[in-house]
Amino acid sequence: MIKSMTGYGRGETLLDGRKVIIEIRSTNHRFCDISLKLPRRFSPLEAEVKKYVSSRAARGKIDVTVQFDSNGEDTCNFTINLPLARTVHTMLESLKQEFGLAEEISLATILSFKDIIAPEKETPETQQDWGTLRSAFEQALDGLQQMQEAEGGEITNDMRARLDTIRQGICAIETQFPRTLAARQQALRERISKWCEGVELDEARMAQEIAYIADKSDITEELIRAQSHLKQFEQWLESSEPGGRKLDFLIQELNREVNTIGSKASDSQISHTVVLMKNELEKIREQVQNIL
Repeated sequence: MIKSMTGYGRGETLLDGRKVIIEIRSTNHRFCDISLKLPRRFSPLEAEVKKYVSSRAARGKIDVTVQFDSNGEDTCNFTINLPLARTVHTMLESLKQEFGLAEEISLATILSFKDIIAPEKETPETQQDWGTLRSAFEQALDGLQQMQEAEGGEITNDMRARLDTIRQGICAIETQFPRTLAARQQALRERISKWCEGVELDEARMAQEIAYIADKSDITEELIRAQSHLKQFEQWLESSEPGGRKLDFLIQELNREVNTIGSKASDSQISHTVVLMKNELEKIREQVQNIL
């Protein structure tokens, strides 16, 4: 099943009686790029969160935001680094004596040095927190996946309709080309006969040369390969594996075959069909950039 890279999911849980809200947004990206915004308490869980999210997301720019509702009860304790304060005071006293300064050393001067007073480090129960948060992450990722599948279904329907148009174009060219090739051979034969009027020609040799020239403009192989690529594309649309990169490759190959058909066929009707097919391929290519 095709999934879009674009999606949104939300999950909630309670931790220590406080609400935790998890939001996950995904947009287009060539690789799996996960960006986290976590409250300080959950910082130790960063590696665990990335590992879990990446196990459910093959590709995309994924933004994960975790909000920890304080309910007006969130407090932060501070600690005084007395050893550092003593060291700073001693150094300042030494400078006073060295330069003969009379100015008193104030508390503000000591506090201007970094880390004299700092927030008390929390020691959360990391594994216990993750056990609680995981269900909310699962809920958010399930919601993300549902949205990606719904949009992927719309993309699949659109691509299938365009593939049908391309397939019809290939069938039309397959029908048209034998007549085009025969007309070209006849025109070439008449042109050679006109140029060589009054000169005895080896009919067998002329037929051989005409066949050789016609063979260089034969598009049978390109038509076969194009049909094969279409078949493979349809198979990947049904696959449960992420197939965005494979579909992108197949579109490139299809475009290559269609271009070759247009250049080798040298027929106005076939060229018109090729232009229509290339337009549909470009629309499919744009859609493929948005799928996993």
